[in-house]
Amino acid sequence: MKKIPRIFKDMKYRYKLTLLLVVSSIVPVILLAGYNHRHMGRVLEESELEDMTSILEQAKDSIDSQVEVYSNLINYLTYSPDIEELIEDTGLDTYAAYERYTQVIDPLLTVPKSYHPAIRQIQLYADSIEVRHAYTLIPLAEFYLEWWSALLEDSVQVQWLVNREKGELAAIRRIERNHELQAILCITLDYDEIFQPVKNVVTNQTGAVVTDSQQQLLFFGSSAENGVEESGDTLTRILEKQDDRYACVSTVGREVDWNYYLYMPQDVIASAISQMLVGEMILIFVCMVLVVVLGALSSKLITRDVEQLTRNMEQVNHGSRVVTVNSDSKDEIGVLIRTFRNMMDEINRLIHEVYENRISRKELELKALTAQINPHFLYNSLSVINWMAIRSKQMEISRVTLALSRFYRTALSKGQDLVTVESCIENIEAYLQIQLVMHDNDFRVEWDVDEQVKGEILPKLIVQPIVENALEHGLDEKEEGEKILHLSFRAEKDGIRIRVEDNGPGMEQETAERLVSYQAKGYGLKNVNDRLRLVYGEECNLKIFSELGKGTRVEMYIPGKQKQQEGQQVCDTE
Repeated sequence: MKKIPRIFKDMKYRYKLTLLLVVSSIVPVILLAGYNHRHMGRVLEESELEDMTSILEQAKDSIDSQVEVYSNLINYLTYSPDIEELIEDTGLDTYAAYERYTQVIDPLLTVPKSYHPAIRQIQLYADSIEVRHAYTLIPLAEFYLEWWSALLEDSVQVQWLVNREKGELAAIRRIERNHELQAILCITLDYDEIFQPVKNVVTNQTGAVVTDSQQQLLFFGSSAENGVEESGDTLTRILEKQDDRYACVSTVGREVDWNYYLYMPQDVIASAISQMLVGEMILIFVCMVLVVVLGALSSKLITRDVEQLTRNMEQVNHGSRVVTVNSDSKDEIGVLIRTFRNMMDEINRLIHEVYENRISRKELELKALTAQINPHFLYNSLSVINWMAIRSKQMEISRVTLALSRFYRTALSKGQDLVTVESCIENIEAYLQIQLVMHDNDFRVEWDVDEQVKGEILPKLIVQPIVENALEHGLDEKEEGEKILHLSFRAEKDGIRIRVEDNGPGMEQETAERLVSYQAKGYGLKNVNDRLRLVYGEECNLKIFSELGKGTRVEMYIPGKQKQQEGQQVCDTE
């Protein structure tokens, strides 16, 4: 030790200066590195917590976005006029109920699944539903069989219930009238799809937990490295932030009262700090090398060396790791609801517009066809033919001519769209008189007319196409036995029940039902059905009943004068 001062004294000044510079430089570097290490350790820990908070917030926002979408969907369905009408209307018969279910309610409850893959099914439980229809419409009494029935609270707000074992998440809303439960609307969602944003934040170093407002566990995700069990005391201490071995951040959902937690072992943060320390040691070593080199040069250029050392010390750069997760899923769902809604609305508008245009076009075609016929010229021509037939003593020709004149007189009806039942019967009689002559009287016509309905009104030419269809596709196809055409006009339920029945070869019932939707070349049954619906409402339809070998029966119901004046749609759907 006594030789050290001597050696130092004997050293060249250049080395002395170099040594002094090295010592005077290294000591501040070590102190600065120590202070920086401590400060950066705190910064890194705070940064990790901020990153965890940011990640958890984004996962929570993603779930909140989904919850908002499905809450809006269930609210939209709850106040849908079609759903409200179904819930309120308890007097529908089986056929009408099935028709409404398949044509209105089924599309309303199944179409959202096409745009939301998380939806497993949408179900409506209602008192008005007597028989389960597929998986969408269920009697209210059966909702107690569902797993969520015991968890359902007495509230009309949207309730979110989770079944981890089934992997399902249900959004449920009670529908009450006068404080009495009338229906329940339930959207069953895929558990994994809804909690996927939280699953995505679970790594080898982090774990995530979601609980409800009662601290019941809804989701648990953890890696084997964390060593945290789902139901262990450690997890409870972590969530209560009482375990110093783990760093935990939390947040609360915006749309539904769920608690979100993200935790990480402190060892992970300590490991990151240790890695930073290794980097700092390497940096210190490099600095020492630089100080030695610079110290050697500073013997000649002290000032320059000091300035260079200062610049190098100022060039020490420390950064922090930032994990940025860009998730524009929120903007994306908003744009999809707005775009389905706008798109469904647009589809519904186009369907309605096309349907009305087609019906209107058919009406215009019928009016144009009627307008092409000059009644006076036609009647005068038929009168001349009749006079010539009488003059030539051709009485059969005279009868056909008179029948044809009567047919066109009742068909044209002076341009009126509505005629009396009596005029309609007269038109059909004239038509059948001509057909009997054309068919050599090979069929028989039976009439069943209630006298009290003759003064009622109905659209002209609404029955004649059905009679023509019965002759052409019914009796003309019959090869053996007597051919009978039965026509009935009877009073029923403040209206008229009209039946046209033939004993032809008949057809399968499924084939018969398709006739009202088949566009024939002429003025067929579809046109008659479309006119009925246009004049009396959507629920007024032709009904066709047929059986192979037994014939075909076509029925329609026309409201009476009083009901037509009241503007009520009274077409029964039995």
